[in-house]
Amino acid sequence: MKKSKIFLLYSISFFIMSTNISNAIGIYDAGIYKKTNNEAKTYQYEEVTFVTGKPVILKGTLTRTKIDKEKENDTLKKEIEKSKKSTQKNNKQKETSKSDPIPQVTNEVPITYKGTKINEKYTLSGEGITLTRDLTISPVNEYYRGQIVQTEEISKIKETITTSGQTYNLDSNLSEISESIVIDKKPAIDYYAGNSNFYKVYTTGTGNTNTGKKLIIQMDGKSSGYDEFWGSTETKIMNYTITTEQEAATNNNNRSNNTNNNNNNNGNNNTNNNNNTNTVVNGTYTVKTSQNTIKDLIYSENDPKKISFRGGYIITSQNNAAMEYTYDINGITGKGQSENENLPEIQRLFAPVLTDVQGHYAEEAIKIITSMNGFDMAKKVFLPNAPISRDEFARAVVVTSGIYNPNAKKTTSMLKEELFSDMKKSDVNYDYVKKAVDSKIMIGRDDNKFEPKNPLTRAEAVRILTNSLGLESLIPNGKYNTGFEDESQIPPWAFESAYIAQDIGLIEKGGAFRPNESLTKADASELLLRYINYMTGDLKEDYMQRILNY
Repeated sequence: MKKSKIFLLYSISFFIMSTNISNAIGIYDAGIYKKTNNEAKTYQYEEVTFVTGKPVILKGTLTRTKIDKEKENDTLKKEIEKSKKSTQKNNKQKETSKSDPIPQVTNEVPITYKGTKINEKYTLSGEGITLTRDLTISPVNEYYRGQIVQTEEISKIKETITTSGQTYNLDSNLSEISESIVIDKKPAIDYYAGNSNFYKVYTTGTGNTNTGKKLIIQMDGKSSGYDEFWGSTETKIMNYTITTEQEAATNNNNRSNNTNNNNNNNGNNNTNNNNNTNTVVNGTYTVKTSQNTIKDLIYSENDPKKISFRGGYIITSQNNAAMEYTYDINGITGKGQSENENLPEIQRLFAPVLTDVQGHYAEEAIKIITSMNGFDMAKKVFLPNAPISRDEFARAVVVTSGIYNPNAKKTTSMLKEELFSDMKKSDVNYDYVKKAVDSKIMIGRDDNKFEPKNPLTRAEAVRILTNSLGLESLIPNGKYNTGFEDESQIPPWAFESAYIAQDIGLIEKGGAFRPNESLTKADASELLLRYINYMTGDLKEDYMQRILNY
């Protein structure tokens, strides 16, 4: 592996959830946001409007219910366990194997449950336009075999747009809003894609649709993204149609008189106000947004030479977003964009002192994984060429993927009897192994054993990592080759994983794979660093750069 001093990661910090709004639920208009306080519920928010016939960026705040992802996952886990107890009382299945290191999908039945109720409040303004929006969203979730289909129920919505003395109030009786999202939950990452649409009708005056002015905005959109501990990226493409209808015929004379009176006043402000109030708006526009977090990992050399460690890694983290729009309104076409980002946060990682890796080909990878606490930092002798054990690899995977949260509260289920007969709770890697098993990253062996000190093969390691990412869709149809010269030695359960691993860059293409050899700690470090680079590099390109030129 080529050495690099800087590579991109996504998140706000190792032990803080990303700032992206979870799974793009709600936010039915195409806006972008940032937040300056990780614990705050209020975001700095902006979106584009065309209510006056020209693009105007409205800026202000969005206050939104904070979603606790761990709590959501715990709720789902409890629902699954409840379902298993009711459907498999006499048919308990063991998720153990003597070969494949990951669990197989057990029999499941669909489960329906409610998600966290979300309230969103917007206060926005710009160029004489103000917008307030208040809505409550009640997600209904249906889970089946690792996927969740979320359908949104809008229990309350109020919206008011004011421009140049003209006030539009959303008529909830005439308006319709719909959104549904499918979330594919994998051990290390959630992928999601959704569709949304609305038909919003705004009226002026008292809300009597037979008088005053009517504004109609229709939208059809789709979203996609991923959500993981290292961060998340969310992209949206939303297509709008906007139309206004002038006052009823009975009011035409009054409007004509008002127009004549205004024309007698020489002043640009009066003319502009009159145009904003009475201009018919008719056309279409498209808005694309990308919301993400970015983390840079930089090696910092210490200036003093007489110091206990030569240098260490610094994490700089920031949230950024971009919005692009194109429009064809009243025969006028154009485009525009807007961007925002937070100032970066800085966090130092631990600086492990390892006495036997200097000059080793995997030195950088070893130090990075160890600095994250992926390997035991209490040991000064790393033994890079020794085989990595199953419990050491379990620890390294759950730490580098961010699945393991050292600050998480221990639940009642975590305090029950020991998980395996050959591991004690006092074992240094017990909590990491338990997290790996609970998250379906790894599996135990027959006879209720984990075999923690047994070496891990190269095929097993690749199978574990690719399964955590859930990229089975990359497998070609029909017969295919992995491209390795020793392909015949790859176990059947690892064949697909070997293909995926070389396709996404976890292992080099061609040559010998040596699937049944023990994986060394040095090669495990290199493999895990490539694993991180995939989650933070290729995903960014696929979800952000290919959709929005950003």
